[in-house]
Amino acid sequence: MRRLHYYATGLLLLSTVLFSCQKEALDEKSSKSGQSLQNKSSNELKANTFYGPQVQLGDGKVRSFFTVTHSGVPQEIGVEISDGALRGLPTGDHLANVLRLHQKAVEMTPFDHISFDWNPEGHPPFFFGVPHFDIHFYMISQAERMQIPPYSPSTASMFDNLPSADYIPPTYGAGPGGEPMMGKHWSPPPPTFLPFSKVMIYGSYNGKFIFVEPMITLDYLLSHVNFSTAYPQPQKFAEAGYFPTTYNIYTDAKTGVQYISLTNFVWRNAN
Repeated sequence: MRRLHYYATGLLLLSTVLFSCQKEALDEKSSKSGQSLQNKSSNELKANTFYGPQVQLGDGKVRSFFTVTHSGVPQEIGVEISDGALRGLPTGDHLANVLRLHQKAVEMTPFDHISFDWNPEGHPPFFFGVPHFDIHFYMISQAERMQIPPYSPSTASMFDNLPSADYIPPTYGAGPGGEPMMGKHWSPPPPTFLPFSKVMIYGSYNGKFIFVEPMITLDYLLSHVNFSTAYPQPQKFAEAGYFPTTYNIYTDAKTGVQYISLTNFVWRNAN
């Protein structure tokens, strides 16, 4: 989030790239992230990973990835951060890189694209005022997202049109206002994630949740501490499909490549 709950109007810088993706073998990411593979058939255990195009960041690159079993069940979706990408990061303004998803991910998950945002000076509220990344997993198209206007008296009704109670994750509350090209941000009670190193955020616009967003500090990523936890889920879902329930941060000790991902997908019926 560029300015959670308090947005200073500005133009979101997007780095877009042509969509060209490749299919590669699974590198056992599911086991690294702690996802249980017990009591599954051999066909369910076999999987492939599909990658989006790389985007330059710092002295390295980032890209999206998606892992799906041969039986068609999503296993993991997220961002791969090459060794070096956390060095030589730009300073000053907020930077958003759009990471395209492979078409398989778009077809088999609720997600359309990822915005990998770098906030070198943090943003309000004050407890988010440290260098960190906002990783938005959007459930609307980029074209739809670009149409979300700045919050104003004339647009407030769309931002303040909140999902009904059954669609809201327990303990989460909406902040005031909203942000252009993002929406309204929802967070758990601040004491539960302070001092801030990582937290899962939801986002809504015009009555629907449109993204989930792990926020992670640069210091935490540089610590290379592996982490995995379930995050609150709503009781109801507007659309049927496989939805993730866990977010993960982990490092490949051999290569130094880091991953921020969503796993443990569960089928949800629309209701």
